[in-house]
Amino acid sequence: MSSEFPLFRLPLIVLNHGLKLMTPFEILSLSLCSKRCNTVCQSLRNQLKCKEKAVKFQLKFSKKREIQLEFNYYPNTRWILSIFQISGKEEIGFSRNDLFVTNWIPTEEYTPQEQFRENNSMVNRYLKVYISNDYDIFILRKYITHLSYIFNITLTDLELHFQDFTREENEIIIDSYCGNRRDRNCVKALTLVGESENTPEDDEVLYHILNRQVAKCQLTLDIKPTSKFLFRGDLLRYSINQLIVRNSDWLTCCELRRFDSFAIWIYNSKIHQFNIEFMIKRWYSGWTPKWTLAMIEHIFINIDDCIIRIREGISAGLIAIRSEETIEEPDGLSHRIKYSIRRGNGTIGEFLVENNKYLYIKARGNTDISLSTFISMTKEMM
Repeated sequence: MSSEFPLFRLPLIVLNHGLKLMTPFEILSLSLCSKRCNTVCQSLRNQLKCKEKAVKFQLKFSKKREIQLEFNYYPNTRWILSIFQISGKEEIGFSRNDLFVTNWIPTEEYTPQEQFRENNSMVNRYLKVYISNDYDIFILRKYITHLSYIFNITLTDLELHFQDFTREENEIIIDSYCGNRRDRNCVKALTLVGESENTPEDDEVLYHILNRQVAKCQLTLDIKPTSKFLFRGDLLRYSINQLIVRNSDWLTCCELRRFDSFAIWIYNSKIHQFNIEFMIKRWYSGWTPKWTLAMIEHIFINIDDCIIRIREGISAGLIAIRSEETIEEPDGLSHRIKYSIRRGNGTIGEFLVENNKYLYIKARGNTDISLSTFISMTKEMM
């Protein structure tokens, strides 16, 4: 490596310490200088202390292509590679692996929705990267492999705005990043985003993607399907550990009961309180869902009224222990009412409502995770 500052002439201990002080973008730029630089960067990141601190590696496919990296040693910072396509025969900057960089100094901005949470404010650092031709999916694949190599982290998340692509393009993206579990860079978490209301053709694309993807850790649906869309239980190849549904006004209580995930989160639900009462009554009568934990966001729900009406319909009487507490949290006071209900076989289910809005359910006893822990997990996701 030829440089005004002969980096590799430093003693090894000093060199390693200096490299550890570099930002991810600086490490990336150094790794592209030569094969030796690439090997040195990878060797450094292969050390356990560095390896453990890479926490998120996300690829976003929309009209804007982005690669996001998060590290514990840069708390509350996202390192984002924004991918642009070179127009015409434009000559741009330094090229490596069919990618061009004009400037290694990133721009910086705070995400608006997080500015109000001082303790968790998130800053985004952007670096513009340009691709040389139309085959960006395959070029990005090479770049993902390079980033995975030097930072010793596999691709963790894929966010796909499926309406921005044709069915064939969606198929290529899913097959490349979420279609082969033996692939080291096959994502464990998939987010599907539809910014506008679906057409019947969009519904078919959704069915195709859901049936094709193999994410097993987390599936997030931020979609607006037609009224005929059904989230069938046999739609997925594998059971998802965590299922998150946003803008869930399309979701029925029947579909909710059939979900096969360990934990589910349903935001902006339009499920009527009557359906919740019916579900609790069914659980008491012996029905057990496949999921263990659930959070359902309502416009308003009164858990006391639900239990009173359920009791009126059960001749033998309902054994339900009520508890109530008010907790001071960073966002204000939180009022919680919980009912612990015992079935005839001794199984205990917990049904907790927070601020007459969020219903938390623990329907099975196959986990040590308490409802309070589940609530904390939920708040971290909001």
